[in-house]
Amino acid sequence: MDRRHPRQPPTRPLVLIVDGHQDTRELYTVALPVLGFDVMAADDSAEAYSRAWESHPDIIVTELALRHRDGWGLLRDLKGDPRTRDIPVIVLTCDGQQPVRNRAAREGCAAFFGKPCLPENLAIELRHVLNRHTSDEHAAARA
Repeated sequence: MDRRHPRQPPTRPLVLIVDGHQDTRELYTVALPVLGFDVMAADDSAEAYSRAWESHPDIIVTELALRHRDGWGLLRDLKGDPRTRDIPVIVLTCDGQQPVRNRAAREGCAAFFGKPCLPENLAIELRHVLNRHTSDEHAAARA
């Protein structure tokens, strides 16, 4: 199955969780499968980019504060590469100030969440973004 061009949101979307905090990664990698998602995780931007390129997840959730290179760099890499630019990215971070939210929107993020975020709330937003993304793909294909 070609995950890059889904005709409808997948039944069990593949989510890449990118966060430098082990407890946060573990929270979502345990909870999201129960809520209907397949999950893989990365703890820094280099690992995240590699996993995104190799596995082409349906959606990516990233923290901005990462080791070696921040989430902004990861976002630029993902959106600048034709192989990954179509993957929607959600920012999930402790820094919820308006300038950070505005930058996330400018950089092409599909959504922005402040921490803490319950897995149930994240799952709802993941489905919403995936449905919107699929609708956008269908509209583009018809144009």
